[in-house]
Amino acid sequence: MQPPDRIVRILSVEGAGILASDTYGRIHLLDEELGLVGSSPFVRQGRPLYGLAVADGWVVGKDRMGSVFRWALDTLDLVDRLDPAQICDRSRLRPREEPSPCSSRGIGVWRDRVFVTSGYHRQMLVLDLHTFEVLEIRPNICGDSPMEWACTEHPTRHAVSDKRGNLRFGSFDDGVFPDLVKLDDGNIHRVRYDARHDRFWCTQDFGEGDNADIANGVVTVSPSGEKEGELLFARDDVEFVAFSPDFCRAYAGGFDGELHIFDNSRRELRVERTVSGFPHQLSDLTVGPAGQVYVLCQDGTIVELDGGGTFVRDNGHRRQAVWDIQPSREDPHTLYCATDSGVTVARVRDGAAGPMLRAEAEHPTEWGFTRRVAPVASGWIGVGRDRTVFRTDRDGTARWHVRLPELAHTVAVSPDDGRALVATNEGAVELDTGDGRTLAEFGVDGLPVWATAYLPDGDRVLITRNGVIAVLDAADGSVRWRFDQGEYPKRAWVRDGRLYVVGDGGLKEIGIGVGVAARWSKLLSNTVENAVVSEGLVYASSYGMQLAVYEYGSTRFAGLLEELPDYPKALTVVRDADDAPYLLVGCRTGLLSLYRVDTGGTRPVLAKLRDHWLPRRPVRYRLRHTDRPAEGAAPHAGDAAARVPAGAGAAG
Repeated sequence: MQPPDRIVRILSVEGAGILASDTYGRIHLLDEELGLVGSSPFVRQGRPLYGLAVADGWVVGKDRMGSVFRWALDTLDLVDRLDPAQICDRSRLRPREEPSPCSSRGIGVWRDRVFVTSGYHRQMLVLDLHTFEVLEIRPNICGDSPMEWACTEHPTRHAVSDKRGNLRFGSFDDGVFPDLVKLDDGNIHRVRYDARHDRFWCTQDFGEGDNADIANGVVTVSPSGEKEGELLFARDDVEFVAFSPDFCRAYAGGFDGELHIFDNSRRELRVERTVSGFPHQLSDLTVGPAGQVYVLCQDGTIVELDGGGTFVRDNGHRRQAVWDIQPSREDPHTLYCATDSGVTVARVRDGAAGPMLRAEAEHPTEWGFTRRVAPVASGWIGVGRDRTVFRTDRDGTARWHVRLPELAHTVAVSPDDGRALVATNEGAVELDTGDGRTLAEFGVDGLPVWATAYLPDGDRVLITRNGVIAVLDAADGSVRWRFDQGEYPKRAWVRDGRLYVVGDGGLKEIGIGVGVAARWSKLLSNTVENAVVSEGLVYASSYGMQLAVYEYGSTRFAGLLEELPDYPKALTVVRDADDAPYLLVGCRTGLLSLYRVDTGGTRPVLAKLRDHWLPRRPVRYRLRHTDRPAEGAAPHAGDAAARVPAGAGAAG
């Protein structure tokens, strides 16, 4: 038996097992073989619980709206909850300020005191660990940026990071952190003390300086606050760093889906092995007292490895998510849904209480979760997480699949249906939609390309991770226009001759040859994941579990939904028999939510009509190991594959 909801944090607790928190604010205890030992009670205000700490028999947690909890470790009974709206210093609030969502992980515990930012990010609570009394409400150490991590592993020197790439040194004894070093242009998710070499290791989300939004990895910093070393190995967020019990190895990884094992026996930063092929992006890692390595994937799968990265077992997790929804070319009531298990074909039909969605067929793939889908004649082209692009007919017949050398992000199909443009970490690849053969490869200054699109005349649009837009001529591939809009993209598409880009900074409408014509981002607390423009309205979803509505012409804010059941990823507008619009939202856990749209102005713009969950499926994956011998050492077999045993619950 396993926890029913997606796990978002894990923490090894010596003598107890593996502590895990989930998207609904509960904590669970697993044994070292990943079996469920017990769970905490249901939380009525349950939200994703990213902050997690254990000290002296207590578990302290913080959810994404700033609620702070305390459980008894031995029973998992919930003992205390501090409400984010009420526990504050009101004299320091801004006019009409309310708690705002944030997936902040930072909880510092020192000398029986708990230090944690609240739902008001400019304030910090100081709590008594054993009574949970609020001893003090003080200004946040990190200013108006939430504390992202607190490291108290050094005997006298404490380190605190924030979501703006700042690392501060000081002490929780007096709350003074005077020494600051800038390490990243985004989050520093983890700061860990390396007792073997007397230094701190820090993760990067974006990178910094010339490498910002291009390459990132880990940085080492001395206790005096001097940057010592840096190793860039990632094209996406690095989520964790941890050490083996003897500090001879370090482990780091993140959204690229690769685990990098460092040889930490010497001071030089060196990766000795990379483990890839996990079923999803990596979001957390913890190391057991005997050196066992537990890797948490973003879909909730926990994979146990030995200290060298060899597979031991997993938790047999069944998962599902809806990453993209696109209507078919032939019938707008037929939808292609990109999911964790493949592609689901669904159909909108009318009922007595309004439209409903019915899944007609599910077509699983063997190439990781399907990240994006693009309709073509009588079918679709999909992008699999396992570096694979594939074309499938509507009845599920596979036409072709192509494995790319690098991770693929998005795919666009040309107006004439003959070409597919795939964004990858090494540029863009254009494929023939008929047989999958490579027609051309394109690059922009050697940068990762994260989004692509076609203009009506067939010109290609490439958007790099750091926000450079390049428009390439349809005939010879020459650059027709280049524009640096400065923020990373998630998706892009063309409508009525205008380019739309979502990502960091909101949704932007871009006039080709001109620049940004409009932007929609008000009240969205995090990266905009997706958006749709329809009939004078703009709908935008964010990683902050929000769904906002704006007026297209004025960009005026028209409505906001928060506290969604799960993280929204896919958006599209569907219609009933009377041509009335409805917004369909695809989320994690396979949730499809249908909202009625009201433009009369007397009611909220969006009203929930119904929810439908696609079935969860077992995870299929295959780990691969790439060894990187030290200079002068005999080489090992590169990219040696280790197939997950069928009986382990990972190949079901």
